[in-house]
Amino acid sequence: MKKILKIVLLVIIIIAILVLLGFGIKKLYDGYIKEKSTEYDWIASHVVLTTNNSVGENVLTVSKNKHISIFNENYQKVIDKLIGEKQQESYYTFEAPLLIVNPYGTNTTGLNIYFTGEEDYTLEYKISVNDKDIKDFKQTAVNNAKDGEYAYQIIGLVPGYKNTLELTLKDGKEIIGEKTLKLDIPKLPSNEDISVTIDSTNGDSKEKQANGLYTFLGWDKNYTANTYLYDNNGTFRAELVLDGYRSDRVLNVDGNLLYSNSKTSLISVNSLGKIEKTYKIDGYEMHHDYVYDEENNRLLILANKLGTDTIEDHVISVDLESGKVKDLVDFRKLLPDMYDMAESPEGGNTYGGDELDWLHLNSLSIVNEHDIVLSSRELSTIIYLSDYDSKPTIKYLIADTSMYEDTEYADLLLDKVGNFTANAGQHTITYEKGEDLEDGQYYLVMFDNNYSASRTRPFFDWSNYEGTGDYKNGEKSMYYKYLIDEEENTYELVETVDLDYSSIVSSVQDLDNGNMVASSGMSHSFAEYDSKGNLIKHFKYPAKKYFYRVFKYEYENWFA
Repeated sequence: MKKILKIVLLVIIIIAILVLLGFGIKKLYDGYIKEKSTEYDWIASHVVLTTNNSVGENVLTVSKNKHISIFNENYQKVIDKLIGEKQQESYYTFEAPLLIVNPYGTNTTGLNIYFTGEEDYTLEYKISVNDKDIKDFKQTAVNNAKDGEYAYQIIGLVPGYKNTLELTLKDGKEIIGEKTLKLDIPKLPSNEDISVTIDSTNGDSKEKQANGLYTFLGWDKNYTANTYLYDNNGTFRAELVLDGYRSDRVLNVDGNLLYSNSKTSLISVNSLGKIEKTYKIDGYEMHHDYVYDEENNRLLILANKLGTDTIEDHVISVDLESGKVKDLVDFRKLLPDMYDMAESPEGGNTYGGDELDWLHLNSLSIVNEHDIVLSSRELSTIIYLSDYDSKPTIKYLIADTSMYEDTEYADLLLDKVGNFTANAGQHTITYEKGEDLEDGQYYLVMFDNNYSASRTRPFFDWSNYEGTGDYKNGEKSMYYKYLIDEEENTYELVETVDLDYSSIVSSVQDLDNGNMVASSGMSHSFAEYDSKGNLIKHFKYPAKKYFYRVFKYEYENWFA
């Protein structure tokens, strides 16, 4: 019996040693692959363009080692080289073009088309599927090549369907050529729960929806979700691939799409889907919002400063020419008493960490080259900041007087004109100059969540916030439009639209044509309204949690 026990013990020891060796070898191999998978030569030997007739006749797709990240600069260079080589192999024409599905990896269902021609023609296209609930999608593509070369990214192919793509080449109104492609687009590999179509109902307004694509930011999983684009009928049209963090906006800067792809980086993507530049923000992490400062060619970003005991209380900038990062504002220095009054909630902050989320900045908007306006959810306060780039100074605050009672900041409050409940838990504060306003007057637009809570101020009395809701329940949220009069030191509610209730995760956006888009994340809905606040169309989407925001963009980078 002892001999048998010794043998069993020896076998167990041998197995344990083999397991440990296996783990060790795997760890070494993973480290080797991680290092090699960023090198140009290694990537070049592990990436190929292959004909994939299961998608369509003579259609190429990318085959690559799974360890290679599309966000690696060398991957983008390798793809460029492979495309160039393919273009040299044959003379591609409109009748027989070079077709590649999503070569740069940034748009899952994007189709790149390359061919040569002698004139500056226009390419129009229509996408249709055999489903009566999915309407045709028609666009004019933007050419990314010059001098007799044509290079387009076709947007709008529907995943999980056989797509018919009709291409029409035109010289003005004259049709030069026509071609039809049959494309079998697979379901999205990144999110099996994504809906190809979203339910909608029409409102009473007779106005049309604005042109553009509804852009879904942060579907259910804020830190793993991609960005999804839907047309006016609620049909999926594109997926922007991300790297572990939602995008907070999609900006149009110098003809490229600019958006965050991770907590610590943003990418500039051209109309073909190629990542042309990556911006790193070492020492910080993004949260909630960023905007483009065109005057100074830089981004202003709400950020966490790593290594500190607070979060969501810094504003930084990233110079788009040099990539230089600058820490502009630390709100602990501007509102020290409000910081000192905050208490750490039991169980940590809403993200599960120990850092104090005492301010919770959730949006910012540029007023001019010197001033910005920001939103603090934790204080239900709008903050106007002057000279943010040199000597940050709070010019005024907008909040119910009870929020700053018996504090040194009470004198900074604008006076409320009229009888209404002040903004509570608001999001997406936006500055609008407005037409025919007097000097010192302008509008501030926001999604007023109508939500009264502050986890770091459990002692606060919310009785002045009449009609507000809690985290799960509330009667309504609202589109709020304030008229600010700096000469009179006042704010007045001049426009309001009732919206589906959402305590958090929400957005409003005034569009160029006068329409307004509002997203109520906790209600799993968004809608478009006309200039008078009448409902045009309401959408309801499936979600386990919510969408963070829904904005609408025209995507001039893709569509002419």
